[in-house]
Amino acid sequence: MNPTPDTSLAPDTSLAPGAYLRRFASFVNPEHLRSQDRLSAWIRSRPAEPLVFRDFLVEDRARAVAQAMRAMDVWSRCATTYHGTQGATEITEAQWTDHPDRAARHFVARPLGRVLEPGALADASRRAVEQFLAFAVLQGPLRAWLCAGTGIELDGRSTVEFACYGAGDEIRPHQDLLPGRVMAVNFYLDENYRRGTGGRLGYRNEDGEEFFVDPLFNTLSLIPVREECWHWVEPFRGEGVGRYTVSIGQNRSV
Repeated sequence: MNPTPDTSLAPDTSLAPGAYLRRFASFVNPEHLRSQDRLSAWIRSRPAEPLVFRDFLVEDRARAVAQAMRAMDVWSRCATTYHGTQGATEITEAQWTDHPDRAARHFVARPLGRVLEPGALADASRRAVEQFLAFAVLQGPLRAWLCAGTGIELDGRSTVEFACYGAGDEIRPHQDLLPGRVMAVNFYLDENYRRGTGGRLGYRNEDGEEFFVDPLFNTLSLIPVREECWHWVEPFRGEGVGRYTVSIGQNRSV
C-alpha cells in the first residue's frame, strides 16, 4: 500500500556525505553496517524476493521508537479501496467490508507531524521519533545506504506511514506501481508480536513464487516494486492493537 506523503516532514539535505555513514552507524547494529553485497545481489535477482534483516536497529533505539508509537494519540482508522494501479480512495469502514475493490484497513498515525509538537509526547519519546525520522527519511542515512548497496540513485521524495493493526486488519494484494517507485522499506516495531498471529508480509514474484515475512520486533524488510510482482499483509489476529510498522516508499531519482 502506498504510504501517504506528509507535507509537514520536509527532507533536509544539509548533511555532508561523510556524516551519512556516521549517522547510519549510530542507529544500526554493527553486523549490518557492511551489507552492500547483500543489497546488490538482492536488487539484481530475477526472480525477485524480499530481503530481510533481523535485529536491524540498535535495540535501545528500536525499543524507544516502539514505545513512542504506542504512546501516540494521533492514531485514526483508515479504510481504503484501490483506484487503478497507482492509488487508493479512502472510504468508511462500513463500506470497506463488502467492497469489491477493498484495499487496506488499519490504524494510521496522522498527521504524523503533530507528534513532533511540544507536549504531544514525553520528551524522550518525541526525541526518539525525531531521531528515527532523521535517520530513515529526512537526512538521508538510510537512503544513502540503500543507494550504495543497490547502485540506484534514490531521491528525497520518500513517503512514510506509521501504521498499526487491530483484529482482522489487512492490506490486500497490490503493486505500488507509482512513477519512479523502486522499493518499499518496512520497519516492524511491535515487541509483543508472536509468530502465528497473522500480519505477515506476503510477496509474489514474477515466477509466481510466494514469500512470507513475519513482522518480528526490530526487523527490516525490503521488497522490490516490479510490474510482475504483488505484495500484501495478511489479516492480523493478535490480541488488541499490534503490528506497529513504519513503511517507507523509495523512488528513483529522475
